Amino acid sequence: MASFSWVHLLILLLAVAVIVLVLVLAVRSWRRHAIDGVIGVTLTGSALYGAIALIIAIGTVIDVLTSQDVTISVPVNEYWPQLPPGAEITPGPSATRVGGGFTTADLQVEGLSAGARVLWASGLAAGLLAQVAIAALIAVACFQLLRGAAFAQIVANLATVTAVVVLVGGIAAAVLCDIAGSMAAQQVLSVTSAQWSNVPSAWADWDPTMLLPKPGLRIEFPFWPVGAGLGFAALAAVLKYGTRLQRDTEGLV
Repeated sequence: MASFSWVHLLILLLAVAVIVLVLVLAVRSWRRHAIDGVIGVTLTGSALYGAIALIIAIGTVIDVLTSQDVTISVPVNEYWPQLPPGAEITPGPSATRVGGGFTTADLQVEGLSAGARVLWASGLAAGLLAQVAIAALIAVACFQLLRGAAFAQIVANLATVTAVVVLVGGIAAAVLCDIAGSMAAQQVLSVTSAQWSNVPSAWADWDPTMLLPKPGLRIEFPFWPVGAGLGFAALAAVLKYGTRLQRDTEGLV
């Protein structure tokens, strides 16, 4: 388990400060104006979520780049521990494994290369920034609803920006983290030889490296950011159409 560092403390303090500030502003605004409950709660919640996610993104980058050790998910070739010759488990389990094994491992790594750290930090930050963009869109849309400008141009523009950020950020988060994890797997698990002494004669020809998982390579392309990006792009198109329709209607009055 990673130790609690000054970065974690800073993130915690900033998050608490943001929560208090947003809640105070929300309560004051609700008292001064007759705000719809659903819109008010959604605006407050999205603002809180976006601000905290942004703080976590910044803190995560600092933590990964400056900490002595890094917690990272690495791919491994399908692995299951093998018993040495002549060894058996008694009493045995109630069910028997007939295939399969572990393909990923969450490791706390010391001495990880700078390149792997940068890629891992960038991937984590990209995923969080995509969430920040969505939260910002929701907050701005709710704010404009309270102003009576549901089809404000800024909402349509922000929906377009959100579509791009979610598409690029979602794909980048997965790909960069996969590359970083694969690099970490090579650096941590690349064991080519091993030896031991004072072993039973039955194990003399047994390779001790079989006890260790082998580094894997995993770079997956996620498709959900494509669908989500298209959804936000469609929303942007609808909002832009609504903006033009609203302008035309105002021109007739």
